[in-house]
Amino acid sequence: MNIVKNINTLKAMKKRGFVKFCDQTGEKITGLYDNRKFTCYYIYEAKLSFEYKGKKYGQKYFDGCFYPFVIELSL
Repeated sequence: MNIVKNINTLKAMKKRGFVKFCDQTGEKITGLYDNRKFTCYYIYEAKLSFEYKGKKYGQKYFDGCFYPFVIELSL
């Protein structure tokens, strides 16, 4: 299970209707507890399970996050 951290892949998934972005997705943001900037990869929502380019993906919430991430699922 890997988080999708390629913004071009996420944009392509969004274009195909699998994913809906938050306003911050793909932007440089700072965390709640640190001023260092990082690229935001969380999303607003995604289909629970979908196939893209021969791989299976879904959404997953992680502890401490209000939004889910797109993850690659094992086949």
